[in-house]
Amino acid sequence: MNFEPKNFINISKELKNGKTEAHYRSIINRAYYGVFGHIRKHLPIYVTDGSVHQEVISYLKRSTDLNEKKIARRLESLFKKRKDADYKYNFEIKSSSCDFAIYEAESIIKKFNEKDDYL
Repeated sequence: MNFEPKNFINISKELKNGKTEAHYRSIINRAYYGVFGHIRKHLPIYVTDGSVHQEVISYLKRSTDLNEKKIARRLESLFKKRKDADYKYNFEIKSSSCDFAIYEAESIIKKFNEKDDYL
């Protein structure tokens, strides 16, 4: 079976029915992994040690394509939000952060898919 990681974003949308902080944190997590997995699937990245997340972001940052550099910054920002949601329990996640995460994930995928080299 060939799984499409961007389907994680659909899970984020389904989780919006929940109103607990655990739901909110999970929404951000799944939205990030949807876009991250989609992009990683289309890049020639083979990491054996270190952070595959940072490698994907660094790959895009090193690109000569301005669009990819912008995607790298946006993906990195969403990555930080995902880490905060997953590990920083001392602050409250708001539903507006969830809406932004879903919007941003879908927007990044759309921008990434504009480049025919990957599809």
